[in-house]
Amino acid sequence: MEFFQADHMNDDSDDNSPCIFKGFSSATTSQRHGIHRLAGYDFKTEAYQKVDEFPAHIIREGDKKIKDVVKEHVLPFLPAKSLMKFKAVSKDWDKWIASPLLTHQQSFSCQSFSGYFYQNMSTWDMNTMFLSLDPSTIGVPSPDLDFLLEVVKILSSCNGLLLCQGSEKYYVCNPATKDWKILPPPRYYHGDEPAIVLAFEPSLRNIEAYYHVICAFPMLDQPIIGFEIYSSESDSWSCSSAYCSDLENPCLVGGGLFMKGVAYYETKSNEVLAFDVKEEIPAIISLPVQVGRDGSLTQMDGELSYVTAFNECENVFLIDIYQGMEMCLKRSVSINLGPERTLTYACKVLPCVNSDAVAIQVRGHIYLYHIREQKVESIASPSAIGAAKKFLPYINSLANATLS
Repeated sequence: MEFFQADHMNDDSDDNSPCIFKGFSSATTSQRHGIHRLAGYDFKTEAYQKVDEFPAHIIREGDKKIKDVVKEHVLPFLPAKSLMKFKAVSKDWDKWIASPLLTHQQSFSCQSFSGYFYQNMSTWDMNTMFLSLDPSTIGVPSPDLDFLLEVVKILSSCNGLLLCQGSEKYYVCNPATKDWKILPPPRYYHGDEPAIVLAFEPSLRNIEAYYHVICAFPMLDQPIIGFEIYSSESDSWSCSSAYCSDLENPCLVGGGLFMKGVAYYETKSNEVLAFDVKEEIPAIISLPVQVGRDGSLTQMDGELSYVTAFNECENVFLIDIYQGMEMCLKRSVSINLGPERTLTYACKVLPCVNSDAVAIQVRGHIYLYHIREQKVESIASPSAIGAAKKFLPYINSLANATLS
C-alpha cells in the first residue's frame, strides 16, 4: 500500500509534534542517572540540617541558593513518586510541587520510560498492577486504580495518563496523582474491544496541554474505517470527515500507539493504520510479509518501530527491528535470555516508550535488551506478574487528567 501524501503543512505546527509526512527523526532521550540518584536523597537528614557547624552567613546563603536551584531546575526532571516525597521538605516546596507550572514543566521534561501497567484480560475481575523499572524512585500510590468508580480495562497509555474503559464509560486518569475524569459518551458505538488511542503530547510552549482520544471504528456493514475524536479542550466528541477504505483487512487489533502527533493502530493484516490527529489524515504503512502478526509496534529512540522476536534454540533469541516509512529491517541481533534450556518457547515483544530498549516476555519472565549497551536486564519473574496478558508502557508524570 502506498502512503498518502499531504499537499500542505500548517506553518504554525509545533516543532515537537511533527506531522507524519515529515518522516521520523531520531531523538535520543537521556536517562538522567544523576537526577534519579538525587530522587533518592533525603533533604531532612541530620547531615543536611547541621548548619551550625559552619559560619551562618556563608552556609545559610549557600543553602538557600542550592535549594532554589534544585527547586527550579532539578524538580521538573524527577518522576512523580519522588516529587510526592519531596513535598515534605518545606511548605515552599509543597506549594511549588502542587503548582500548575511545575506540573506543566515536569510532564514535558520527565518522559523516561518508567514501567508497565498490566492486567489479566480473561475476566472482568481483572487485577491491575504496576511493574516499576526503579521502585525506589518510580511508583504509583494505587496500582489497582481503586480510586476510580469501578473496575476498568486499561486501553491506552500516553505520557503519564491512562485511558480506561468501565462497563459503560471511558475514564482518563493519572495514577500518580489519582486525578481522573469521566468522558462524555461518544456518538458512535465503539464495541467491547475498541481500537482507541489516547493522544497527549506536552508542549513546552503551551501550559494548557490538552489531550485527545481517537477511536478508529468500522462503518456498519462496510469495509471502511471512520474516526471519532474526543477533545479535552471542548470536552466533546466529533466525527472526522476522514475515513480509510484501503486496508486489506479492516479489522483492527485493540488499542494503539501515539507519537509525534500521529495515532497508530495494528490490524489483522500486515498493515498499520496511521492517523494524523491535527490534520485528520489517514495513511497506511505496510509491514514486510515475513513479519506476520507476532511483533509489536513500539517507540525506539524517537522512531516508530515494529519489533519481532523468535526463540531460535535453547536460550537464544533473534530480534528484528523494522523502522521508517517503508518499515525496512534496520537491525537484527541474537541474544541470550535466561538460563539454558532444552526446549524453545513462544515469546512476546512488549511496547516501550522513549527508550532504546526492547522488552521481551518469555513465559512469566520479562527481559529488557538495551541496544546501545548490548546488555540484558531481567525486570520481572513469573511470581511477580502471574498470568498477566496485556502490558502498557507508562511514564511517571504529574500530567493533569482533568484539564478542560
